[in-house]
Amino acid sequence: MCGINGIAFSSRSGRTVSRPLLEAMRDVITHRGPDDEGIFIDHNVGLGHRRLSIVDVSRGHQPMTNEDATLHITYNGEIYNHADYRESLEAKGHVYTTHCDTETILHLYEEYGVNCVEHLRGMFAFAIWDQRKQELFIARDRLGVKPLYYFHTDDGSLYFGSEIKTIFAAGALKPELNYAALPDYLANHAPSGESTLFNGVKRLLPG
Repeated sequence: MCGINGIAFSSRSGRTVSRPLLEAMRDVITHRGPDDEGIFIDHNVGLGHRRLSIVDVSRGHQPMTNEDATLHITYNGEIYNHADYRESLEAKGHVYTTHCDTETILHLYEEYGVNCVEHLRGMFAFAIWDQRKQELFIARDRLGVKPLYYFHTDDGSLYFGSEIKTIFAAGALKPELNYAALPDYLANHAPSGESTLFNGVKRLLPG
């Protein structure tokens, strides 16, 4: 288990990401990743990561970048078939510096863009910042094993994280009960769909 978080301020907001703000979001979920921590900031976009080291313990620092530092990923999960792609990706010129499944996601994104998820077998929640396209791609596994929550502001800015408390730690909104989701929660022990128990906070749907 790891923890991810991030911010993407819209151009309308006129804001840039500050390190203390991103760290506050990241460190409120230290329990998800006590072994390592990381931050990446590119003006109005920031990614944070708390790592529980399992694969390639010494070299799996995140957020991780690709060969030319144009892609940056923060990722939580396990890709069971990542080793199956290594030889073919290296044959296409991709350079690995670790044995982590994280790096395979980056190289698959370089090859297939957002369709990289069609090649992934496992459980995952990740965000990739593409500096060349100035696009943020966020994805979650088909069964929704790994959690990911987000909040859109009125000006189009985005906050996201593995737990809802990351969004509250950023001061993006006040915790207010979503009464519309309460009956669903009481009947099923969790709200269904994209709703959560907090107004404004949504769950990224599986797949």
